[in-house]
Amino acid sequence: MGLFVTLFKASLKSEAQYKFDFFVNIIGNFLGLFGDFIIVVFILMRFKSIDGWQLHEVALIYSIIEFGFGVYRFIGNGFNKFETLILSGKFDTLLIRPASSLFQVMLQKVDFKRLGMVLQAAAVGIWGIQRTTFISNSFYFYLPFQLLASVIINIEISIILAAIAFWTGKNEDIIILGHYSTLSASTYPATIYHKIFSHILTFIIPFFAVSYYPLLYFTGKSQNGLYMLAPFLGILIMTPISYTIWTLGVKRYSSSGT
Repeated sequence: MGLFVTLFKASLKSEAQYKFDFFVNIIGNFLGLFGDFIIVVFILMRFKSIDGWQLHEVALIYSIIEFGFGVYRFIGNGFNKFETLILSGKFDTLLIRPASSLFQVMLQKVDFKRLGMVLQAAAVGIWGIQRTTFISNSFYFYLPFQLLASVIINIEISIILAAIAFWTGKNEDIIILGHYSTLSASTYPATIYHKIFSHILTFIIPFFAVSYYPLLYFTGKSQNGLYMLAPFLGILIMTPISYTIWTLGVKRYSSSGT
């Protein structure tokens, strides 16, 4: 926690030096991500619903996934550019410090401009909640855990994809395919995809476990209350996998000697 607070203050001080640019970047991230949701709006204006899901319900799926992604980019953006540490040999300096290399990579910079992504996801979610009828008011108590699960799953997926750079050196294309593309796909209901792809986004890259399945129950589209456990099962499975892959990658890493 002390490391995070120190990096948080340092990042804020650094970015706040240019106040106009700081706020423009936040607004730019807000509007840029909002454009993705506008595409969903235009699709539903034409077709009215997607496989029984109304616009405000799709907005909830979208907001939960994008909120987790936004928070991840806010506090864990180091994984997104991890290949630069490997290629430059700067990862060596993290290994000699008395702190976990995993947390050092994640917290090497707090990217404040990503707050625009978080705010945009929250705004879409609030709009969706106001128009959605839930079968139980317990959804409002459940939602914070669902959002936290989204953050954790996004971070764990990024850890796995970043760790691939230990073997390949570069992993930018893998991140785009494995994280960004699947993230965008998971903002729609699972049933519009082929079963193979929906299973991938449920059991391998478990974005649907975080958003779609719990909402399936809370909106009354399914009576299976076990769907509420899906985000927690996703975390339970992904946590040891992501940590193991990262640990193996660190052992595989060959120091540049710098």
